[in-house]
Amino acid sequence: MTRLGTIAALLALAATPALAQGGLSAGHLGASVGISFPVGALALTHASGFNLGANAEYEAPGQPMGIRGEVFYERFGGKTTVAGSRAAQSTAGIIDAIYHVPGSSLNAYFIGGMGIYSVDGNGTKPGFNGGIGIRIPLTGMTAYFEARLHNVLTDNSSYVSLPVTFGLSF
Repeated sequence: MTRLGTIAALLALAATPALAQGGLSAGHLGASVGISFPVGALALTHASGFNLGANAEYEAPGQPMGIRGEVFYERFGGKTTVAGSRAAQSTAGIIDAIYHVPGSSLNAYFIGGMGIYSVDGNGTKPGFNGGIGIRIPLTGMTAYFEARLHNVLTDNSSYVSLPVTFGLSF
């Protein structure tokens, strides 16, 4: 199965339980962009980079829990002060659980999950992420800001990043 096929299958898997239960909201589609910061060993050889994402999210009406399937891409440039440092990038298909904090005036939420990450030089590996976000309701759409920590379980080198993203969902 190709990488794109794997990601499409993960997104379909994320949507299936929500649709099967009935009574769920129609869901939301979203896109995001942001800055990614390398963490730990990755930060020794790589500079800050960028990230792009697309997602599909479903929530039960009146419930604080939801589920999100997403495709995520990030890229870091190599540091010019480190000899032989090259760019690093990853592509991922991720399934997250979302918990909206009831009564929060900031529309805050916690997000976390697992996925399959394809990291340059490390192949396709499992990984996990977790973080926080806030939503800002707008007319006909919602803006959101998130900060999450991604940790890919690689064999030979550490791949940990902190992407900060801005997105819109419809």
